[in-house]
Amino acid sequence: MWHWFRGALQEHAELAIFLTLAWGFLVGRLRFRSIVLGPVTGTLLAGVLVGQLHISVPDLVKTVAFIGFLFALGYRVGPQFFAALRKDGLPQLIVAVVGCIAGLVIAYGMARVMGYGPGWGSGLLAGGLTQSAVIGVATDAITTSSAIPDVQKQTLIAQIPVGYAVCYLVGTAAAAYALSQLAPRLLGTRDLAAEAARMERELGTFHDPDSRPAYQQVVRRAFRVTAGSELDGTAVKDEEALAASRGRRIFLQRYRRDDELRFTTPDTVLRAGDQVTVTAAHRDLIDGQMDAAGTEVDDPALLGYDIETISIVLTSRVLAGRTLADLARDPAARDLFVKRVVRAGIQLPHGPATVVHRGDELTVEGPKELVELAVPILGKANRSSDETDFSYISAGIVLGGLIGIPAVAVAGAQIGLTTSGGALIMGLIFGWLRAKYPTVGRFPPAAEWLMDTGGLCMFVGIVGIQSGPGFISGVRAQGAGLVLAGLVVTLLPMVLTLVLGRLVYKWPAVTNLGVTAGTFTTTASIGAICDAAKSRVPVLGYTVPYAIGNTLLTIWGALMVALLS
Repeated sequence: MWHWFRGALQEHAELAIFLTLAWGFLVGRLRFRSIVLGPVTGTLLAGVLVGQLHISVPDLVKTVAFIGFLFALGYRVGPQFFAALRKDGLPQLIVAVVGCIAGLVIAYGMARVMGYGPGWGSGLLAGGLTQSAVIGVATDAITTSSAIPDVQKQTLIAQIPVGYAVCYLVGTAAAAYALSQLAPRLLGTRDLAAEAARMERELGTFHDPDSRPAYQQVVRRAFRVTAGSELDGTAVKDEEALAASRGRRIFLQRYRRDDELRFTTPDTVLRAGDQVTVTAAHRDLIDGQMDAAGTEVDDPALLGYDIETISIVLTSRVLAGRTLADLARDPAARDLFVKRVVRAGIQLPHGPATVVHRGDELTVEGPKELVELAVPILGKANRSSDETDFSYISAGIVLGGLIGIPAVAVAGAQIGLTTSGGALIMGLIFGWLRAKYPTVGRFPPAAEWLMDTGGLCMFVGIVGIQSGPGFISGVRAQGAGLVLAGLVVTLLPMVLTLVLGRLVYKWPAVTNLGVTAGTFTTTASIGAICDAAKSRVPVLGYTVPYAIGNTLLTIWGALMVALLS
């Protein structure tokens, strides 16, 4: 039975790949306190185990998976990457760039001290700085390097995942503990949770994506008009105009008269005994003192009309440059409310004075028929869909690959972006374009995750399968020296960024820790920091440096190979 199973995997490499993914994701779920191996490391270790069976996997499969991963990575962080170039993100950008450069210099220095070549050196860089993408970039750089003899290339490539696995396991645990437990004391913070709580009060509370706040921005109630009340004998348009004159947006959408349900018109005159729906912002409803209009009633049928919430990309040149208050006064905006404003992929705090621009994505809520009428006036609907614009995605990968092909000779070595590096750069650009023009380039989160995490895990799984036979002997050969070098590469650049953030920019510890975790793309660390802070506030400093770190640390893989060749 065993011989048949081994033969089946050897003859059908595709089965070995999916077996590696199955085991890898299972192992990746293992948790020790706040530290999780994650699917990437789990799949690499599973690949090493499957690789003991001496299975041959075509390199093309690995290349396709890796290029898809890099494009998806760039696509995901593109909006934040370009946002970092703006003034508000400049300090975080500077610290992230300095940290990434320090990481490269320290990794290169340790590789020289330990006598490592391009293989072990790239593995040290990838694992010590916890950047899995370096494996692929360094592998690609070694494969295409003219400075490295062909007979040495496979040996060097096999060293990369061994160095990565050893340094990553130790580095991830060390970084998570250091940033969540030791660094707050280094920064002079006695109580990280209390500091995070203060920032939450200043900035607003963060909510889990699977939950929503009990407070509702827009509420709908039903009232029975009482004799002699403000609504008795009043036309709908007059009552809504009166509310507007008081600075409130209150709408009367539907009413019941003599057991017949009807939609109001501006000229509808309400009378005692009618039951009418009242729609308003929560604040306006409370301030409106609706008890003066009648008695609130429970009428599910009256409130049973369809409500639609839809994202609309503003394309109207006439409406662009106006405030939300101006838009609210337009007759077409009756009973419609803007619940969210997104610009270039970033959600903005908004209010009546917020000025909207072409390309802004407005989330509008209201009765379905009114929302549909507003869509062509405002622009184009960006409706939820599970479909992926694969022509857009594929075109981006092709363009990036073509840009990455040219190379220049430096010290006898051919240096260039390579097709994978070009895919990363074009992913950044295409992701930014998608944020700026949300109606093109649809890439749903599930599809993005499959190409991003799924592509990376397939790549490292294949790397593990191919390097499996030499993995154990490699660990034995390097031993404690590799572990020590990995700890230096992990922790020393982090100390530098923490000191820079505190002494130069005077950041609070919560922000400083988030920036450092983002710079070195340590997902386990940001989780541990948030656990220690009992808050999601550290994520505020994580996003922009994470985009910078993902880009620069990935590119460093090719530089490390060039420096050590």
